[in-house]
Amino acid sequence: MNEPDHYRVLGVSPQAPRSEIQAAYRRRLRDTHPDRGGDEAEFHLVQQSWETLSHPGLRREYDLLRFGRRAARRYGKAAAKPSHRKVRGWNVAPAAEPRAQSLSTEGALVAVPWHARLRRVRPVQRPSTWVAAAGSSAAFALWAGAGLWFCAAALSADASLFLRALSIPAALAVVMIVFVQTSRALRSRPDRSPSPPTGRLVLAFLFAAASVWLAGPGTAWGWYLGVFVVAGAGLAWTVRRLRWTLALRSSVGAALRQFNAFGPAGTRPRADRPTGKLLREVLTNLPAARLFVALPATDGTRVPHAIVCGDRIALLCAPVGRDSADVDSVNLPEAVKALDAALPDAHVQGWVLWPTLPETARAGESAAVHDVAVGQAAADIGLWLAAAGAVYDLPVLQSLRMRLAAIPVPRTQDRSPVVRA
Repeated sequence: MNEPDHYRVLGVSPQAPRSEIQAAYRRRLRDTHPDRGGDEAEFHLVQQSWETLSHPGLRREYDLLRFGRRAARRYGKAAAKPSHRKVRGWNVAPAAEPRAQSLSTEGALVAVPWHARLRRVRPVQRPSTWVAAAGSSAAFALWAGAGLWFCAAALSADASLFLRALSIPAALAVVMIVFVQTSRALRSRPDRSPSPPTGRLVLAFLFAAASVWLAGPGTAWGWYLGVFVVAGAGLAWTVRRLRWTLALRSSVGAALRQFNAFGPAGTRPRADRPTGKLLREVLTNLPAARLFVALPATDGTRVPHAIVCGDRIALLCAPVGRDSADVDSVNLPEAVKALDAALPDAHVQGWVLWPTLPETARAGESAAVHDVAVGQAAADIGLWLAAAGAVYDLPVLQSLRMRLAAIPVPRTQDRSPVVRA
């Protein structure tokens, strides 16, 4: 851990309450103030320690990283799991509404902002848990009903003795196969969208066609057996998809309701004033937009800011990165290609935010990388993102959060405020 010992800097114990930490901070602030002959570096270190220990969430994260199991006993086992601390979320506060001015606008030209041209639609989260639950319930009801109808038709008085002897063992065999497949679906990890069982469904349809042909199109038990087998072949897939949908909603849905910005643990969203104004304007006027900070693109490179709305991802960078690992105007096309290949269901484009647009700017609306002036970039970026609709694409958001959690990003000691315009 590369952070200093904040408790030692303030001279308090790790179990000290907040009032004692605040008193120690004021005392140390007077002792280390440069106007009173103190060291400036130590003065800033005292301020950093106070910012970490005064915030309950930052203090818990710091204690868990420094003290491990000892802190886990105090905060609980659930908070000590590393997966709960890999991705961090913030709320980027919306900009204050300007005060209404009682000025006459008769005959004046009023500039219409880009977000006034957006088409407001009701935000919808996909994939829908209700649709997945309804599909799984319908598949189970169809499978169970077809099985009961098959057994009733096979055991009827006009059926042959051979059919009546084999109906119950055949139904039990199908039930056991479906039970094993469903058990495997419940034990599998819901980390990706389950693909439809094409091969299994083809075999089930062939078996259903053979049963109808052998029994005759006018016989009921052949159709019941075919529907019983086909519904059983698809039941495990519907259960797996329902479990994957529930896992997506539990891991992403709660974070979406609380935060509109995500980044690696130990970082804070940071931007200059023009970029911060751009980010805030887009996040304020697009309800489904989410900001990702320091998003890993390729090995050793990261995108400073990425805005996601629906299945569209806008990668934003400065002409020259602040850090050697930051994506800039030179390697932004490579970052766009890498994320486009990693997320085939998403549409990725990049924007280089220039203070003033250079004469050699990239031309063409169909290109994946654009050069824009940061002061006028909100209209282009916002309208392009708004074309996806006010929709949460949960698989895309989960994939981006998994990239933040899986690829190690260097921790920073900076505790700067959230994005400010």
